[in-house]
Amino acid sequence: MIFNTPLISPRLRIKPESIEDFNRFYVMSKDPEVMRWIGDGSIYHWSKETALKKYQASIVNRETTELGNLAVYARDPGLYIGWCGVTFSKFLDHAELGYRYCRDAWGQGYATEAAASVIAEIYKKTEMDRILACVHPQNLASIRVLEKLGFAYSHFQLSRSAGLELPVYALERDSFNGL
Repeated sequence: MIFNTPLISPRLRIKPESIEDFNRFYVMSKDPEVMRWIGDGSIYHWSKETALKKYQASIVNRETTELGNLAVYARDPGLYIGWCGVTFSKFLDHAELGYRYCRDAWGQGYATEAAASVIAEIYKKTEMDRILACVHPQNLASIRVLEKLGFAYSHFQLSRSAGLELPVYALERDSFNGL
């Protein structure tokens, strides 16, 4: 994975996920408001034990991939607030920015700050020229995050799981200025 050391931004510490992140991750993934715009909008239906096994497997699998999701911590007080990363999306057949945050971290600019740090590191350490992101068309907060980062609308793509066409945004390397 290209993220060997933590990324530090003014308010955040961003690092590979660890098992210590699981409990807040699980609570976040069971929150109906958090999951409202993810996939078909359903919350995790896995038991805590099943979710833990899948989470542990994703940590192990991370070692074999160049990209992946990273845990995001508020530097003060050092609390896990969510994740952000770029992974290969089968749905888009391309590298895709994704993120999810605990509800108590919403509205503070953390998603934009973390994504800017992750994207800057990817463009610095890889040859990647373009990153995509898709978002539920009613998720105006995430659309604003993408626009602040310099993403531009590209096209719609049908999501069978969401049951609708999702707007896809693209960020070209040459268009990214950081924040």
